[in-house]
Amino acid sequence: MDIWQSLFSFITMGIAIIAAYFIFRNGRKTIAPRAPLFIVCFLLFFYVGFVNLPLALPSAFQHVLGHSVWANYTPLPKLNVIQVGGTWWLIRWRDPIQTAYSWVFLAGVVWALLNIVQRRARKLNVFCLCLGLLLIVASQFFLFLCYPICI
Repeated sequence: MDIWQSLFSFITMGIAIIAAYFIFRNGRKTIAPRAPLFIVCFLLFFYVGFVNLPLALPSAFQHVLGHSVWANYTPLPKLNVIQVGGTWWLIRWRDPIQTAYSWVFLAGVVWALLNIVQRRARKLNVFCLCLGLLLIVASQFFLFLCYPICI
């Protein structure tokens, strides 16, 4: 067990859980107007901590999987498709979770827009919409900057 990776994982997931408690503590009536705030601002912390878990607890994952998280993973050969290979952590753990997080993040931005149209917690949702669009633009900008390397 890597103590620094474990601390990082559990602290970042803890930040998201504590934020969820304070955002949603008033009951059901606060879920619809405040959920975009949690999704756009704080779900990122949970995502980073959760993706990092195999690096924080490699022996537990090795026991469950039967192989190391650093084992080379090669997908089944397919015709006319670019073959992507890497470690198990990269291909089978991080990539699917990153895709799911991206879709949930986009849903949070759209939800904030719908809340603005329905006049629910307008200032909060305008903040979420602006922050979400800023993060999307920044991620596309940095992806463009390091295009040949980051793909």
